Amino acid sequence: MKQRIEILIDANLDTVWKAFDNPQNLGRWQQYFHSCTRISGDAGKVGSVSELRFNEKGKMLVLTETITERRDKHFLAATHESQRGKTTIVNRFEKLDSNITRWTTWHSYAFTGFTRLASSFFPGTIRKRLESDMQRFKLMVETDSAGSAA
Repeated sequence: MKQRIEILIDANLDTVWKAFDNPQNLGRWQQYFHSCTRISGDAGKVGSVSELRFNEKGKMLVLTETITERRDKHFLAATHESQRGKTTIVNRFEKLDSNITRWTTWHSYAFTGFTRLASSFFPGTIRKRLESDMQRFKLMVETDSAGSAA
């Protein structure tokens, strides 16, 4: 299953990137985010590995995130692996105007086991969750006082 979503953010590219690249902001815009622990490498750099934990309605989901590609301010790609499968995520940021940034994200899911079977029934649910997270990020960036999102 593959999904592509984009959103326009009323903020300059530098502000958007700083907010996105700050792991302390994850819990502010990812609804079920619980914690992030670096396992190896320099945080956020290509090759770094982190453990991401999400508390989804009382069930802990643990993902192993590996940063696969990075071009500061413009591009970040990673894989997320769990018992449910593997997701490849690509984030692209484009300056459209001095104060408008387009964020486009692509997600490619390769589910395993029961999740693979069940995934055909909930692509809309996954999309809604991604859109909701992106809206929270947009709101965070657009409403924070100068510098607090960074």
